[in-house]
Amino acid sequence: MRDDGHRFDTAPVPVGKHLLPETKRPFPGRFRERRVPRWVYRVILILALSALAVLGWYNRVNLAPENALQWVQSHVVGLGAGDGFPQKIPGSSVAPKNFISSEKNIFFASDTALVVYNSSARELLDRQHSYSSPVLKVSGPRFLLYHLGGKNCETGAVGGGDPLQRNTDQNILGGALAANGRFALLSAAEGYCGKMTAYTASGQVLSYYWFSDYYPTAVALNADGTRAAVTGVSAKNGELVSAVYLIDLSGGKTVIPAAVVTGGMMSAVFWDAESTVAAVGDTGVLFLNPSSGAKTDFSYDGSKLTAYCSDGGRVALGLAPYEGSPNQKLVVLGPSGNRIYSGQIGGAIQSVALFGQTAAALSDGKVYFQSLASASSVSIQNAGSDAGAIALKDEKSAYILGISEIRLVKSR
Repeated sequence: MRDDGHRFDTAPVPVGKHLLPETKRPFPGRFRERRVPRWVYRVILILALSALAVLGWYNRVNLAPENALQWVQSHVVGLGAGDGFPQKIPGSSVAPKNFISSEKNIFFASDTALVVYNSSARELLDRQHSYSSPVLKVSGPRFLLYHLGGKNCETGAVGGGDPLQRNTDQNILGGALAANGRFALLSAAEGYCGKMTAYTASGQVLSYYWFSDYYPTAVALNADGTRAAVTGVSAKNGELVSAVYLIDLSGGKTVIPAAVVTGGMMSAVFWDAESTVAAVGDTGVLFLNPSSGAKTDFSYDGSKLTAYCSDGGRVALGLAPYEGSPNQKLVVLGPSGNRIYSGQIGGAIQSVALFGQTAAALSDGKVYFQSLASASSVSIQNAGSDAGAIALKDEKSAYILGISEIRLVKSR
C-alpha cells in the first residue's frame, strides 16, 4: 500500500469542551407557581356568609326550633313510596277550596275525613271528622280544619301526633293558619258584628278583637302569626262597602280599617308574602303593603270572577267577560298588583293554581300549564271529564280532583 507520509490521529475528539456552557431550561409545560392572595379567600368567605345570612333571613320562620322539629317529623313521616295515583277519595265529595298542595303533598278534606298523601300517593294522614261544612287551611306540614257555621276546629301537622281540638262559644265564620302553628278564628259575637280569637300553636288564647262596624268575612295571618289581615263587609247608603283591617295580635288596641272599598264584597284575603296583603272581591283585588300602607286596586272591569288563588304575594284569577262565556281569561298579578300574565283560555275556568314560574288553569277537562317566564310556552293536558279542581305539585305536574279519585297529571 502506498504511503505518502501523512498520518491521521484516530483518537476521539472531546466535542463537549468546544460547546457553550449548558443552561438549565424549565421543564416544558411547567409554569412558575403563583400563590393566591389572602384577600381573595376573605372575599369568598364574606360572600358565603352573606348568602347564608340571606337564606336564614328568608327562612327564619322555618328555622325556629319548633318549626325545625316539625319539619324533621313531617319529612320522616313522608319518606317511603306509595302505590301511585290515582287514589280513591273517602266520603262522597271534596269542595275545591279544600284541595290544597303543600310541600309537594296533597291535603284534602272530604265530607267525612281529612287525608294527606305524599307525591307517590303514600298515605301520611287519614283522620275522620263529623263536620257538615269542613274548611281546610294549610301552611307547610300544618293544617287547620274547622266547621264553618259550627263551633269546633282542630289543628295539627303531618307527623305531629294527635291534633289539638278547640271549641268556640259562637259559630265559626272563618279561620287562618300561620307557618309557625299559630291560628285565628272569626266567629259571631253578641252585640257586635263579629269577633276574632287568636291562638298560640299550643291552643292557648293569645288575644281577642271585636268588630263593631263591619261583619268579618275572611282572615289571614302573617308568617309568624303576630298580625292579622281581616276583611269585613257592611252596607252604607244602599251599597256594599268592604274594609281591610290590619290588627296587631299582641292584644287590645282598636284600629281603623287600613282600606275601604265601595261597591263590592271581599270574600278572601291572603298574607303569604311579608310585604303584601291581597284581598279578593267580586269586582277586583286590593293589594296593600302592611308596612308603607301603599294600596293598589286591580279591577275586573265588569268581568266575572270564576276562580282565584294566591302564592307568594301573587294572585291568579279566572275571569269571564260575561256569565257563561265559552272563552275566559287567565290573569296573574304580582305582589304590587302589576299584571304578570294575561291570556285566553278556550273554555270556562273552574280552578287556577300557582307554583314557581308556572300558572295552571283547569277548563273543560283540560289542564293548561302556562309558563310565566315565556308567554308562548303552554302545555295542554287531559285532566278527565270529571275534574273539579287543580293544585300544582311543582312546575311540571298537578294534582287533579275528580268526583271519586285524586289523579296526577304531568305537563309533558
